[in-house]
Amino acid sequence: MFEGADLRRAAIFHAVARAGGIAAAARAIGKSAPAVHADLRRFERDVGVTLMERSGRALRLTPQGRVLFDTIGRALDEIDRVRVYLNRDDGFVTPLRIGAVTGFGRYRLAPALFATMPGARPILFRTGSHDDLLAALLAGEIDLAVTYRAVTAVPVESVELAGEEAVLVGAIGDVGSLEAIERLRFVTYDEYDYVFGHWFDRVFGRQPASLIRHDHCTELEEALISVRAGRGVTIAPLDACLAAELEPAKAGGAPNTLYLCGIGGALASPEAAMIRDLLA
Repeated sequence: MFEGADLRRAAIFHAVARAGGIAAAARAIGKSAPAVHADLRRFERDVGVTLMERSGRALRLTPQGRVLFDTIGRALDEIDRVRVYLNRDDGFVTPLRIGAVTGFGRYRLAPALFATMPGARPILFRTGSHDDLLAALLAGEIDLAVTYRAVTAVPVESVELAGEEAVLVGAIGDVGSLEAIERLRFVTYDEYDYVFGHWFDRVFGRQPASLIRHDHCTELEEALISVRAGRGVTIAPLDACLAAELEPAKAGGAPNTLYLCGIGGALASPEAAMIRDLLA
């Protein structure tokens, strides 16, 4: 596990990789080359994999090092962005920090939220899977989360927030039986298992014996692009499908319930009340 000095060492690793060598990085950040070399090697030991290899006189990132370099770069950019924000001339305003499952977040919550919130109040909005959002909530990275599943584990509280309808899209012809649907090629996306399982349970009362998975996309948006290109079918929120100009099949829809989750009285906050009013 990383400890206190790791953020500093991570920044030094990033500086060395960007400069292409220890001496150049040392000049750029105003440290001695031996100190930079020691921090780099300690960081590499802490991570547990080889991050850089020598190529002639220069250092070159390994594939693992490239992934970490990109991740640290995004983190440093975010820290710098927040630093600038905290020092704004017009004063600091506490942002609304909220996360939502991808489909609902992009196609229903975000449009309502950005159109209704006062312009002076900043919004930190993120999307992800149920597990991603719960982890962010527990880590204090967001204050409220909108997800498909009620959470009853301490210290998280949840209440029903809104509903949406999941539908099958991309199918041609008769798909009124589960056997016919089992012959289709499916495009899946992160968190699809809950949406698919709920839809099959509500429409057919049971799960399919098998499912032919074809394309898989991280985001729902890309999955719907695949469906629109004729590469398969998927089950997704109706709002998202209509926004992607996809008509639902006649196999029926299944209502889903969305839950608002928070910690330490967050569900009683004015922000939670505003979100409930937005989606009422």
